[in-house]
Amino acid sequence: MSTTVYDRQQGAQNSSCNSGPPITVTMEVENSIRPPMFKASVELEMPQRELIYFLQAAVAKDQHFHFTAEYYATKEVTGYMILSLNKLAGNTEDKTYWQILDKGDPIPVGVSSYVPKNGSVISFKFTSYGTDDCTKS
Repeated sequence: MSTTVYDRQQGAQNSSCNSGPPITVTMEVENSIRPPMFKASVELEMPQRELIYFLQAAVAKDQHFHFTAEYYATKEVTGYMILSLNKLAGNTEDKTYWQILDKGDPIPVGVSSYVPKNGSVISFKFTSYGTDDCTKS
């Protein structure tokens, strides 16, 4: 496993492999649980491809999308897991994590596999679990 950190200065990596047609995607990040609270959004127009590339592009536009990720390559799963956004990481002690939604619905796979559609609204929402309502944050 390796940890990769993307920041505003590094920005998105340019790649033309496996790219689809240009699409518009809105990226949102929100923490309303633990100080400092924050909420930001950016609209991106770029070739359709995996979500990780949109997250990289968002970093170049807004510092709130600064993220760390860990790469896993096992028989069960291969790809990046988002560990933190805006230097805020979930943890098991306070039962928090970053939930990833597209138009309010949890994405079915991770950022390395999920491919947004034109008009997608991708939300990274700092969320707590272990409550009666698993969508409560």
